[in-house]
Amino acid sequence: MNARVGRSSDIAHSLNYAQNREKDGRILLANFTGLSATPKEQARDWMATANNYKTQCYTIVISFTPDETVMLRSMPDNGRDKLRTIIRDFLDELADRGNNVEECPYIVARHDNTDNEHYHIVIRTTDINGKRFRDKYIKKNANRAAACIAMKYGLEAPPKAVEHEKAHQEAEGKRRKEKAQRQHKPSTTQAEIDNKMRRKRAVEEAAKRKAMLKYVIEKLAKESGSVDAFISGLAAEGISLTRDEKKGLCAVMTDTEGKVRMYSLAKDLGIDMSLIPNLSVHEKPVRKASQSSSLRPNISANIPRAVLNVAGSSESRNAEHEINKSSDSDDLDEEWKRHNGYKM
Repeated sequence: MNARVGRSSDIAHSLNYAQNREKDGRILLANFTGLSATPKEQARDWMATANNYKTQCYTIVISFTPDETVMLRSMPDNGRDKLRTIIRDFLDELADRGNNVEECPYIVARHDNTDNEHYHIVIRTTDINGKRFRDKYIKKNANRAAACIAMKYGLEAPPKAVEHEKAHQEAEGKRRKEKAQRQHKPSTTQAEIDNKMRRKRAVEEAAKRKAMLKYVIEKLAKESGSVDAFISGLAAEGISLTRDEKKGLCAVMTDTEGKVRMYSLAKDLGIDMSLIPNLSVHEKPVRKASQSSSLRPNISANIPRAVLNVAGSSESRNAEHEINKSSDSDDLDEEWKRHNGYKM
């Protein structure tokens, strides 16, 4: 299989020669061209929308060796179906190399008046959008595309063309490999991968924990009829409340690993604070969470912030300060006992 490329400035002559009845010229494939039209009518349609280029059309002659011709003619219908596949693959390979004829009118006509089966491809240089057919390196590309298709189907091809095609494929493979190496990022170590996965899991677990806390707190805030019921419900779920100077009202809980977690209700959990009862008027300290909890197994007593007191202050006060109205004494224990009727 071989391909030879020529140029023509006469569309009518090229179409008429490709379909020459004396050479048994019959159309095998066509694109944007009426098959039932005569070569003269086809030429008139092509020239009506063709630009005034010096090269009006390209002609590519695909020829086969005598042995290949015998093989093709021994097939049903002289191998027309096989040849359609071969020539379509040739045009696709030509397109991959930069000469795409998909938008151009063309015909593929068969000549069988010689011992060498050959086909004439006539391609108009003006595509259907009025743009010029990209013909850069078309002679070289057609020659090597034919060699590529010949190797694909086990056909013969000129040795020089096969040599050039193999060198082309090796060069293309090398370029792709070098490009992939330039874009390749150095592989990370297993320790870095494990650390990245741990961070990812930690983020996912934190998001789930926050979502659960938000759901539980808002649910209890809506269903509880009083502050006591709200606090008791939180304690049953393993949650306590505290105030932080920067974050404000926070929820404290212990995760499954025993680590104490504190989240701001407004900033971290995004809770609608209008749902939360007014804890500043609560007369009892916030209860610590019970041992049985659906959110955590236990709550640490070493919480870095004090739990809410009766006044909602950010610092807890002992009983002596509350009884003594924040006034100091030399011995607070004795003052407390004396105030509560203990015999000294």
